[in-house]
Amino acid sequence: MQSLKIKAILRYLMLIFIIVPIIIVGIVGFFSISGFANSTVEQYAKSIGAAQGSVIDQAIGQYDRDIHSLSIDNQVNVMAASAITDSNKAYVVKNFDNIINRAENDVLNFAVIDKSGNIAYDHVGKQGMGQFFFGYDEMKELGMGQTYISNIYPGAEQGYETDVFFIARATQSDPENTPVTTTSGYVIEIISTARISNLLQNTKFDNGNGYLAVTDGKGTVLGYNGSASQKIESTDLQDVFKSTEKNSENKPIDYNKSGKIGCYGRFTGVSGSNWKWVAVYPAGTASSQILVPALIAIAVMVVLGVLCMLIGAKVTDSIVAPINVMIENMKEIKEGDREKRFEINTRNELHEMAVLFNGLLDEVCMSEELHKTISDISDNMLFEWDFAKEHMYVSENFLERFDINPSESQLANGKFLDKIMTEEYAEQYKRDISTLLKNRTGHSGEYQMLTKAGTVVWFTVRAQCITDRLGEPLRVIGVITDIDSEKKLELQLSERASYDFLSQLYNRSTFEKELQSEIERNAHSKVGVLFIDVDDFKFINDRFGHSVGDEVIKYVSGCIKQRVKGSGFAGRFGGDEFVLCITDPGQIQDIESLSLDLIDELYSGYHSELANVSINIKASIGIAFSPEHGENGKQVVAAADEAMYFVKKNGKANYHIYQPEDSDMEGLQHTL
Repeated sequence: MQSLKIKAILRYLMLIFIIVPIIIVGIVGFFSISGFANSTVEQYAKSIGAAQGSVIDQAIGQYDRDIHSLSIDNQVNVMAASAITDSNKAYVVKNFDNIINRAENDVLNFAVIDKSGNIAYDHVGKQGMGQFFFGYDEMKELGMGQTYISNIYPGAEQGYETDVFFIARATQSDPENTPVTTTSGYVIEIISTARISNLLQNTKFDNGNGYLAVTDGKGTVLGYNGSASQKIESTDLQDVFKSTEKNSENKPIDYNKSGKIGCYGRFTGVSGSNWKWVAVYPAGTASSQILVPALIAIAVMVVLGVLCMLIGAKVTDSIVAPINVMIENMKEIKEGDREKRFEINTRNELHEMAVLFNGLLDEVCMSEELHKTISDISDNMLFEWDFAKEHMYVSENFLERFDINPSESQLANGKFLDKIMTEEYAEQYKRDISTLLKNRTGHSGEYQMLTKAGTVVWFTVRAQCITDRLGEPLRVIGVITDIDSEKKLELQLSERASYDFLSQLYNRSTFEKELQSEIERNAHSKVGVLFIDVDDFKFINDRFGHSVGDEVIKYVSGCIKQRVKGSGFAGRFGGDEFVLCITDPGQIQDIESLSLDLIDELYSGYHSELANVSINIKASIGIAFSPEHGENGKQVVAAADEAMYFVKKNGKANYHIYQPEDSDMEGLQHTL
């Protein structure tokens, strides 16, 4: 599964490194070619538009020159002032006729109006013009020396067969009598749009997809999309046609809307003109020109991409195939085939990896054999907990010694050994292992375990916790050692050091240590101490011998043990002195009865088979309590000892509870 992931990743990476550059190159190339094609078509449209616009500009310029010459003609000035005579009228008519004939029917009429807009003269007598000139509102602000080109008007509304526009210029007053800055009226030339429309029909380019249009800049456009006259609002380039942006250098301005590009510039032949020509061509024209080259380029890139992917797949397989071999070999090695090795014949990095891995595998096998050999020849038993793999390893000698299955072990807390321990040590082991795993440290402890033979044996367990870089336990490695002989010998020696050999009671040092521990544990409870001394013990030794004396000591010890069974402990301080510690609250409350019973039992007599004699044993007992008579064990024993001497001084064979003033008292509280 891992090899499949690597293979997929390699292929994805190669696909990215192949496809992404091709896509980037394709996108950059496409936009570069598209930009170049658009630029080419645009420049062509601009040149065509500029050339034809220049022809139209020349025609407008001729109209301007004609109207300019008439505006300074004195006869026209007189006519504009309404001073019409036959002579000046004939002169003006002749000039108007000459201009109309020369203009090849595109000049339809001349008119002269006064400063108020009243028609002073209508050359062809068109009734549709009425008494007030139809375009006066457009030109009434016209000053001296200025030419005005009007909007395009529907001819039918003005009595003409075609749409018309006019050129107007202010007439100059009599220069002899009036300043040249004043005017007496306006001379107007009414022109048909037919000539301009015919010029526009001849300006198609790019196989008829591109054409030229002219607009008056206010409401009408000529030649747009092949039609003679259209309102600007009905076109999809109305923003271009309505544009009033000044462009003194007559440079084309680009505009793109609804898939069409408009390039336009203003006429320069007339200073007051708002007219402009517009070269229109579809934006798709450029794209169609690069379609075939683009398709060829795409086909080439697809072929290159496929070839690169095939090569990439081949390269990927050459990398992944050895990895698959390595994975299969690893599986066989994991299943137990320690003879398996990697065989990669190609001389590359994978071959070097295989050589290094085979070397490491050989070292691991040698290490395992060495580990097993050491385990076999050693008395130590080895174990290892692998938390990551949930696996337990134990040496062969461990399995031979103990009846336990490692596969059933609880690796989470390492408590598998508690199954073969005694109850007391199993609990201690659990606490020790929990501490080991919590602190991630080493541990060493001694425990009693049950072997296959059913015997309880002492063992020491030493373990070390190995963690990862985050401090989490990875495994625990340990050694189990048989210390049964040494431990039993140690316990025997310890027991001998703690007990009196003859009486088998605690010796003095052990009793005092245990008494102090008991007082500390029962800091808020009463602890009773009886100091017992055998009366006239020297007489018994002298009369019956030391052997009988030893039997008497053993007899007294046995009687004392019966009194403290499960509720205290006793000790021998040496010779005929014994000490008894009482911890049971009930016995402490009846401690006087206990003392009397002990005295009575001893006095009932001991029969010595060795001397064939019965001996009545007398004993004096001193009683003291903690914390009433002392804060520590030595003080309480000293108080009980003083109470015992009080009995000795006052008749023996009795008991007495310690009181500080006992040394001044006479007699006993109790008599036998």
